[in-house]
Amino acid sequence: MNDNTEKSKPTIFYAKNSAPKKSSRSATEKSTGWKSKRKDDSFQSKPKRDRQDRIETFKPRNDKSDFIKNKFSVELNQSQSFIANDSPWQKRVRTNQQTPTFGYDGYRQQKEETLVYSENSCKAVFKHRRTAIVKLFITQEMAYQFKDIIDWLVKQRLGYDVVSSEQISKITQTQHHGGVCLIVKKRVPLTLLDYLEEQSDRDHDCVLAIDDVNNPHNLGGLIRSAAFYGVNGVMLRQTNLLDSGAAMRVAEGGIEAVEAIKSDDFVASLDMLKQRGYQIVALLPCQAKSIASSELHKIRFNKKVALVIFQQINMKLINCANVVVHLKGNDNMPALNISVATGILLSNLQK
Repeated sequence: MNDNTEKSKPTIFYAKNSAPKKSSRSATEKSTGWKSKRKDDSFQSKPKRDRQDRIETFKPRNDKSDFIKNKFSVELNQSQSFIANDSPWQKRVRTNQQTPTFGYDGYRQQKEETLVYSENSCKAVFKHRRTAIVKLFITQEMAYQFKDIIDWLVKQRLGYDVVSSEQISKITQTQHHGGVCLIVKKRVPLTLLDYLEEQSDRDHDCVLAIDDVNNPHNLGGLIRSAAFYGVNGVMLRQTNLLDSGAAMRVAEGGIEAVEAIKSDDFVASLDMLKQRGYQIVALLPCQAKSIASSELHKIRFNKKVALVIFQQINMKLINCANVVVHLKGNDNMPALNISVATGILLSNLQK
């Protein structure tokens, strides 16, 4: 029994006050002379690679230009990663507590994309070129009216967000958005030669040549009238004006119904239209005594017509015209808005 009792007792270990590591180090130094070797090698026997790499990475450079280049590359990588994470193409399932995924800024709008807002403009984009749609932002109240677009976006695995009206105002930078906004790819304009080849089989055609009309509201009104009266093409020096969200909103979807034609030289373009049998008609913004013009009811239009519209009279374009027309007013109101006057001229042209 004494043997079993001794075996069942717990084993007790007593800690020593001496430091084994210190004694072992001194013993090692005495036996091998490691201490003197450590002084001679200057820590080269055991280099700390992580620490040395860290120091090398953040070591200041003498060349200032290299420092700027490295800093710029780091900022560029950070911005690209931020854009990739917050890209409007990504569709995210989120709760109401999370922030919306709109995040749209001018960086994404530089060359390839633009914003389209208002009900009729967005529906026109879906009707004529739905493949250009990138993303939809819509309020809960307007979701039912755009059910077809939302269903199509889901099938195409494209993103859409149901957001508040204030958030759409932040995206579009305007209060006149109608509760809906699209990010779409910009259209590629045609050259005049390509347009004439497309219209070569038609007996009737009308081209609206717009010069020096930069106000997006006037431009949108012109395009709306052109689409209403069946104009096939609109020629401008800067076709990117048609990508303005304000112009699209005023046009009420009319921009999607006409072809955009880019022309760097209006005089040469009008001469080309003349050679193809087009009648060049210039509309004066107001009556000018120094310019010979005719009243609207006295003009007979051809089957193919190119209407030249401008706010400031351009004599070079006047000299290219076959017919110059003005709308006669009175002393109280001698002239009309350019978009209204163009609508009146197009209505007579249709007759």
